[in-house]
Amino acid sequence: MTLKTDFREPTAGKPAPFRFAPTFKIDLVFSLAYVFLFIQLWARAEITIVAGVGAGLFGLLLTLCYAGKVYIIASLNEGGGDARTYVISSDLVTTGLYSFSRNPTYLLTLIQCVLWSALLIFLQLFAPFEPFVLAISIVLPAFFFAITERVITREDAALSAAHPEAFAAYSKQVGRWFGRGRA
Repeated sequence: MTLKTDFREPTAGKPAPFRFAPTFKIDLVFSLAYVFLFIQLWARAEITIVAGVGAGLFGLLLTLCYAGKVYIIASLNEGGGDARTYVISSDLVTTGLYSFSRNPTYLLTLIQCVLWSALLIFLQLFAPFEPFVLAISIVLPAFFFAITERVITREDAALSAAHPEAFAAYSKQVGRWFGRGRA
């Protein structure tokens, strides 16, 4: 799985070739790993009302994370960029969720990983204890964070090259993951 971030300027009249964005690739791999672990654990769990309602609440929160990422991509597209084809917007997108995080999609995916891990740990209360599931529940969010930090560094460099002054000012105001008013 290659995680290239070779963003380009928009080309007039010629659509850019479609490629899966790093966000999508990373999200897909982690989501599939979590779904696989969830299915394995759910099959061995003693399903009670508490387990079902708890899992349902986690499911709702996970769905909100996925929906939030769709919203973020739509916001980026409105700014003229396209994460799917690696086209940088003509203006730096700094509104909406981008006013609180320079990487809101990655932030939501990190939250999603933490929620999946919490769900797996919660289900351990209703299934035979499996140290492997507990270890994976701790390691996967940390692993996601480490991978994403590398991708974000390359994306920040591309945005800085495309919007030098605007990105420098934006970076001082908004944190890489989360936070406003940094100086």
